[in-house]
Amino acid sequence: MGAERLIREKYVAFLTILAENSHSLELMTELEKKLLENRLISIPYLKNMVKNLSKSVFSVVDNLERLSGDDYTALNDTYDTIEREIREILTGSKIPSYTPVVIPMDDIHCGHIDKVGSKMANLGELRNHYNIKVPDGFALTACAYTHFAEYNDLAKKIARIQADLDISNSQHFLQAEKEIKAIIREAVIPPEIEDAVNKISRDLEKKYGRAMYWAVRSSAIGEDQENSFAGQFSSLLNVPTDQILDKFKEVVASKYNARNMLYQRMKDIRSDDVNMSVGVIEMVRPTASGVMYTVEPMRPDSGELVVSAIWGLGQLLVEGVTSADMFILKREPGFPVIREEIAQKEMCLRWLEAGGVQHEMTGEEKCRRSCLTHEQLQLLAEAGLKIEKSFKGPQDIEWCFDQDGNLVVVQTRPLHVLDYTRRRELKAPVTAPAIAGDGRTVAGGVGAGKVCKVTDIHQIFTFPEGGVMVLKNSSPRFIGALAKAGAVIVEKGNRTDHMSSVIRELNVPCLVKIPSIFSTLTDGQEITVDATEGIIYEGRVTELLEADDTVVKDPSVDVTQTESHWLLSRMAEYIFPLHLTDPRVSDFRADGCTTWHDILRFCHETALNEIFLLKKKGKVNRIKNVYRVLTDLPFTLFVFDLFGTSVQGGRDNREIKPEQVNAPPFCELWKGMTAPDVTRNRPNQQMDARDLPSTTTRTTTVETIAEDAKSYAVVTPEYLNLSLSMGYHYVTLDCYIAEDPYSNYITLSFKGGAADTKGRQLRFLLIAEILQQLGFDVTVKKDYLKAGIKAEDSEELLRIIYELGRMLAVTRLLDVALEDEEMVRECARKFHDHKPLLA
Repeated sequence: MGAERLIREKYVAFLTILAENSHSLELMTELEKKLLENRLISIPYLKNMVKNLSKSVFSVVDNLERLSGDDYTALNDTYDTIEREIREILTGSKIPSYTPVVIPMDDIHCGHIDKVGSKMANLGELRNHYNIKVPDGFALTACAYTHFAEYNDLAKKIARIQADLDISNSQHFLQAEKEIKAIIREAVIPPEIEDAVNKISRDLEKKYGRAMYWAVRSSAIGEDQENSFAGQFSSLLNVPTDQILDKFKEVVASKYNARNMLYQRMKDIRSDDVNMSVGVIEMVRPTASGVMYTVEPMRPDSGELVVSAIWGLGQLLVEGVTSADMFILKREPGFPVIREEIAQKEMCLRWLEAGGVQHEMTGEEKCRRSCLTHEQLQLLAEAGLKIEKSFKGPQDIEWCFDQDGNLVVVQTRPLHVLDYTRRRELKAPVTAPAIAGDGRTVAGGVGAGKVCKVTDIHQIFTFPEGGVMVLKNSSPRFIGALAKAGAVIVEKGNRTDHMSSVIRELNVPCLVKIPSIFSTLTDGQEITVDATEGIIYEGRVTELLEADDTVVKDPSVDVTQTESHWLLSRMAEYIFPLHLTDPRVSDFRADGCTTWHDILRFCHETALNEIFLLKKKGKVNRIKNVYRVLTDLPFTLFVFDLFGTSVQGGRDNREIKPEQVNAPPFCELWKGMTAPDVTRNRPNQQMDARDLPSTTTRTTTVETIAEDAKSYAVVTPEYLNLSLSMGYHYVTLDCYIAEDPYSNYITLSFKGGAADTKGRQLRFLLIAEILQQLGFDVTVKKDYLKAGIKAEDSEELLRIIYELGRMLAVTRLLDVALEDEEMVRECARKFHDHKPLLA
């Protein structure tokens, strides 16, 4: 390979490292901010963020190998180890060896989320800590699922079948479903699981003195938290004890329904990411069942709650098969009913004495009668608010009344609340003809597109991007295509079924309960759906689409109690901490990395060493445009003129003066660092040894402290990437400043200090105060600070860069001098006024 080609490839690898390093730090900042500020996030969002971060960190490692000539291959092992730890936490596959394969309901609580999934963990919490009536039973844990899968080598067998799936080919998915389910049904239950299930089910039958029937239900890790997989896995009802293990395999197999595999592909979720626990709970034989939202999901501040109900078992309701009675109650003493709609409930689902269920006609009189009395509605409302208080946020609750009139809760999960506020007025009245105007809103907003009637699962694989999905009935079968839909219309359906939960999660404009709309609309017809107002218009209504500036408010839940927050807090130790801070110490090496942040720091420093020839490798010593800057400032700075256009008169001279660099971001930073007021502000260059940490063994002038702490700047006319070692402080700055304001940004980070912990923290508080005054978004954690600002015009960002130069110069030794927070605030004011900080 020619020398010039080798150099070009190294340039590309180096630039990629810089870009991916910046991208990784941006993702990490966003995630850490969510964690520290207790922001509500969904599990799909978390998985997507971690996936993108993982790819970006891997790209940094991969390109360092390209740059260095494979000198750092050990980083791959380090990366793989950390990635595996994070993936096991995120998927729930990291199960402690002591986890049993079954856990009785009496022992289950919220701390078991990673073992039994949130569905069963929530039920156990209600039953055992809040005295809510919940069916007895047990959970087959995620450990049982993992043992079952490994015992039968399912992962390899399933991966082979899924390898060539074409997302647009329904037959591929349906054939894969058929083959995978056959493998799972034929799989052998390990003796340990079989013995445990037989024992616990016999013990429960002995406890109640009768043969028992069960509901065998999915409780996947991540299911029902932020509605990630609502209604997509199987639940088998009225199962005899001797069929529990067969039904366990059916629930596991439902993970590989064609619609689920499509949904997972579209959400970029790997099958391995869905770890399955299965709940086995006593079958309740109800008179009526339904769903309760403890707040009105479209208007969470309205002081209302919503109850829907049908006769018999509730499965027909949550699957959207039948209409349901709907009750709106006030959340106040007495729970007065504001509005009720009694549906024609022509069909119900009933249990059979020998096991299983069947559909039955309800009869003319019962069909039109309310499922619930006023007393039952009061019991529901009281229980709902109690559960909401227990879980510290709005809840989506499945319930039933048994043959003795007892209220039984069979599921509770966080309710995805959407509060829509149209902020812009219409520029002109809507003149388009309305097709329908009485739809019930599931999720608000405006969507427009061509009608696509969906009646068969095959259609979800070819559903057009942006099409308006029109359904006769709601069904979980069609969830796989929702992410493509511009809007959804359901002729029947209801606002409390599983499909509606996913629609709200995805925030797709949706209307339900519009009589005859399926036959009224035609395939290919262009329409506009104003889901906020419940109106469907003919054609594309531009003024509505332009005016749709909706604000979606998150539910006021206790974020720390959500599974997504719990998962992120567990992963944090492998992502955010930075241990490799000083490249001069012996621990600064590839095998010293224990977090992704460490990997990024190591790779960034090593890449700079490589490109600046500090390793003196003969094969790369032809790289040009690297210069040492002659300066009186207390650090050694090398500049890499990336395109060879930013340094004037320096081609044949390896040493340059700062004024020879013609790159605006660098020039403004340097002007700030050498400004006249900075010279007056600069702390004493000499410090007594007593002012430094006791562990310091070097001489104590700033100049000698910095003599082996080299700093680097990569420059172009629009770009600056600076790694600055100033004594005991390490600063990284990355910025792009051009005419396009949407491309402009500045990010920086600070680490370390020369004083004790208190002094470092005070200095960081001062830096944070100054940065916030400049408009930065700032995160401070112990002795590490990150900040960023985006989308400002170029002149304003150059002014900010100048101020950053001033700040770096005047604050670098203040951790030794700062005494308290009042002094911090005073110094920030003086900095703003260009006055001496310590005068």
